[in-house]
Amino acid sequence: MYANADTFAATTAEGITYSLDGMDSDILSRIITKSGPLILIPYPTVTVDMGQYFQRLKQPYEIEQLWIDYVTELAREAESQMTDEATVVVIGIHPFVVGTPDGAAALRRVLQNFKNQNLVWVTDVQAVLDAAVSAAPAKESIKK
Repeated sequence: MYANADTFAATTAEGITYSLDGMDSDILSRIITKSGPLILIPYPTVTVDMGQYFQRLKQPYEIEQLWIDYVTELAREAESQMTDEATVVVIGIHPFVVGTPDGAAALRRVLQNFKNQNLVWVTDVQAVLDAAVSAAPAKESIKK
């Protein structure tokens, strides 16, 4: 939860190439450690269904709206401020929230909404990593 440069160095030393612990950003980034690069994939806590369901007592239809609003706003910002950096959002899903009939319906509507948005790419972690590797060199924010 509270990683530092030592954590990242230890992570890459174990052969791990990415982390989903980037809770403070929506920009994909890469850090360089002595053991190699580590890609930080943003994973904001607000987009995890479990926290919304258990701690904030949100129902799937409310989480649906939150996800749509979150991603739509990032897409709107991206369209108005075209830069080289793409925003990335990991949406954490759990079977006891979206695995229920109302949760599955909400997730289906979310995915359909995202697929209909011009600047939103619905994909998986591996595709994001592949795109990050093939993209122009990422910023090197930490060297250790």
